[in-house]
Amino acid sequence: MDLVDRYGQDGGRADEPPTAETVTRLHAIQEPLLNNLHSIQDLVHWRDEIVRLGQRRDDGICPLGELAELLANGDKAVRACFAAWESLLVGGITRVRDSGDLAADADPQRLATGLMAALQGGLLLTRTTRDVRQLEVALDIALGYVRAHAITP
Repeated sequence: MDLVDRYGQDGGRADEPPTAETVTRLHAIQEPLLNNLHSIQDLVHWRDEIVRLGQRRDDGICPLGELAELLANGDKAVRACFAAWESLLVGGITRVRDSGDLAADADPQRLATGLMAALQGGLLLTRTTRDVRQLEVALDIALGYVRAHAITP
């Protein structure tokens, strides 16, 4: 089940204002996906799920995009959840590296920070432009940086 199926399909959640609870719920939804990262393709799947969630509403502003406002306001729970997401990405990227998809000298913390920067920046751009393609491009560029560390078969 993808993120969109698990979040926002009940007809009511998409209109809720963003809250720390929203972040916690989104983190809980992403956790199994991020805990099962074992390849670059798994990272691409994660990106696809994030973008699909961003496409959830016609105006390009989904609960995920609205989190930019909470993050910008310094909400402690939001910061903690984003830190937890980054930690999950570090673990996943470490597994990807250990599986041989990434070079041994690839730095999982650095790559995860780049992905989180793209996620947060993409969310902000999506929020301000009402265009989820901004998030898609930001994540694609960050994934390109991850792929630059790939071991080619």
